[in-house]
Amino acid sequence: MVRYVETDQMGYVHHSCYVAWFEMGRIAWLREHGCPYSQLEAQGILMPVVHLDLRYYVPGRFEDRLVIQTRLSEIGRASIGFENRVERENDAAEKRILLAEGKVELACVGRDGKVKRLPNDLRAFLEKRYA
Repeated sequence: MVRYVETDQMGYVHHSCYVAWFEMGRIAWLREHGCPYSQLEAQGILMPVVHLDLRYYVPGRFEDRLVIQTRLSEIGRASIGFENRVERENDAAEKRILLAEGKVELACVGRDGKVKRLPNDLRAFLEKRYA
């Protein structure tokens, strides 16, 4: 549900919130598929965002009930990509309304900040869940 703090003076969801919701979707996706992000960090695998595309369609508003959809969309040598959709639940029509969608690319880096290939076990894990 959209909180008051997430809205701007116009009463719309502030554009920056969508980036945070995309992150929530990625973290949840990894956890739900058996690979919590904290587990990756414990192994020295960090995944900073290196590219973000975001398209807004309809503004979200205070107290909207949202659905955040996330799917793995790409596996590179040293990166992974996710696609996201943020939709408003709509009781009257029983059809969700698309507010925004986008793509996020994450690089695989070590604690030293240098890019590294995806570890084989992580790659195998992701490939089993690639849609």
